[in-house]
Amino acid sequence: MRRTAALFAALILTVSLAACGRREESAPAETGAPAAAEAAETAEPAETPVPSPTPTPSPVPLIPDLPEVHDAELETLLSGALTVYPGTAGSSLRAAACAARLLDWGMRTEQSDDGIYSATGCFLDTLADQDLLLFFESLDSVYNMGYNLRGENA
Repeated sequence: MRRTAALFAALILTVSLAACGRREESAPAETGAPAAAEAAETAEPAETPVPSPTPTPSPVPLIPDLPEVHDAELETLLSGALTVYPGTAGSSLRAAACAARLLDWGMRTEQSDDGIYSATGCFLDTLADQDLLLFFESLDSVYNMGYNLRGENA
């Protein structure tokens, strides 16, 4: 149950960070703008309604506020994913070793799911952008290996 929770927490973090990405929208095309300007000049002035101030919605946090939990062993295990380097020789073996260590830790940990989630968030906060990208690229391999290790063929 704990290892499933650890893998689920890692998956949730991956999805929540992917959802934080923003796309820049292109400016709308200016078709029909001259015709609209001419129509506005010829029309009688109408009473312009005063726009009511709309409250700006506050952003909903993707990650709930949890107490910061630092688990040095979990941070060491998660940093092992930074050595996977997907697409290089031996990366699948490193991913399998990292997944096995995470599964072992998940079986013997006393932490709650929220504690694991918070400790993982604290670890991710310490990474530089380049390491964060490498971590999430590697996490896919580690997750797949962990899924295979705990499956029927294990």
